[in-house]
Amino acid sequence: MGTLLEILKGIFFFLTIVVGLFFLRGDVIISAQYYDIVRQVLMPGYLIFYGTMLGYIISRIWIGYDEEKPNKNQIYTKSFLIGIGIGILLAIIYIFI
Repeated sequence: MGTLLEILKGIFFFLTIVVGLFFLRGDVIISAQYYDIVRQVLMPGYLIFYGTMLGYIISRIWIGYDEEKPNKNQIYTKSFLIGIGIGILLAIIYIFI
């Protein structure tokens, strides 16, 4: 589970750059109609990744500096599910507001 979160962390950092560039210069790169459609798809997906990274931060705080905890995988799993839940909640709020 730790490896999955490390891979997702790399994807999140890359997606942060893509989202930033898109919102800065997206209307120049593509037409205004496509800009709105892509924004409606890209932002909820990014918010789900954001929730996943919050779950990763929660797990690292929960584990602390003690890497010898026997139930690290359970902590990662619980935090991953908490993070996904937060991300889905944020995406739903974004869609309906």
